[in-house]
Amino acid sequence: MEEWELVVIGAGPAGLTAGLYGVRSGLRTLIIEEKIPGGTAADSPLIENYPGFPSISGQELMAKMAEHCQKFGVPIKQFEKVIGLDLAGEKKRIKTEKGGYEASAVIIATGCSLRELGVPGESEFRGRGVSYCPVCDGAFFRGKNVLVVGGGNSAAVSAIYLANIAGGVKLAHRRERLRAEEAYVKDLLKRNVEILWNTEVREIKGDNVVRSVVLFNNKTGETSELKIDGVFIQAGEIPNSQLAKAAGVKVDDHGYIVVDSRQRTNIPGVYAAGDVTATPVKQVGVAVGQAIIATIDAFGHIKRPYHYQG
Repeated sequence: MEEWELVVIGAGPAGLTAGLYGVRSGLRTLIIEEKIPGGTAADSPLIENYPGFPSISGQELMAKMAEHCQKFGVPIKQFEKVIGLDLAGEKKRIKTEKGGYEASAVIIATGCSLRELGVPGESEFRGRGVSYCPVCDGAFFRGKNVLVVGGGNSAAVSAIYLANIAGGVKLAHRRERLRAEEAYVKDLLKRNVEILWNTEVREIKGDNVVRSVVLFNNKTGETSELKIDGVFIQAGEIPNSQLAKAAGVKVDDHGYIVVDSRQRTNIPGVYAAGDVTATPVKQVGVAVGQAIIATIDAFGHIKRPYHYQG
């Protein structure tokens, strides 16, 4: 079992930041990532609210963060899935599909997974007209008509991005007002994205590929069918907190990890940062800030400097 002072689980914005701050503070730090660095932030086609970058794709921004980590020698175990956590003792144990690790402190930065609609046809046509990643699949719909489902920043940004590629873009939202930032809403209108208010997707239909969607207007009670070539689902997220919860980490009613002002969980030496936490704001800047706080406190927990009040 490899021994480290700090192990960070996840290599999205929070995980990469925690790894960077851990190494720079002198801690023997390891990042474990199930896939490749970047997290879901890398799938964002456009980020315009991260300071210092007026406009940048999520993929570009996360590549810069990963390069920053590489410059300072932050070790990242890629394609290594964590399958078990033992966090009760003074030494925390992390079990993966490839081995085991022991650490004095752990930062959980596992982020979220995209939420599915759970409607007929969604699973059947995944990869054949149903997508959760505009950056990955947008090019397949050049000149075609697509529907984006959702009402937050991710949905708005996806619709804006697709408006530059597709022949026509509609945005279906189940309420009368978007949750997205006003700047994104204005951009949607400038690009002639049609917003279908109070609209829910009830079914996705097709043959070999998507051909149409069945829509329900929850205000009028009317059902209609819309011919469409692609459906991009951006309907929220589910926190990847299952392993943490099983290990005794406290989560809220929605599964998000509960932390205090120093990103500490209910278990000493265990921290959480980023979208997996119960913060009401899920943005790259918030994840980075939380990771900085978590890592600085983890340093105090491990090294016990005279000024640390644990």
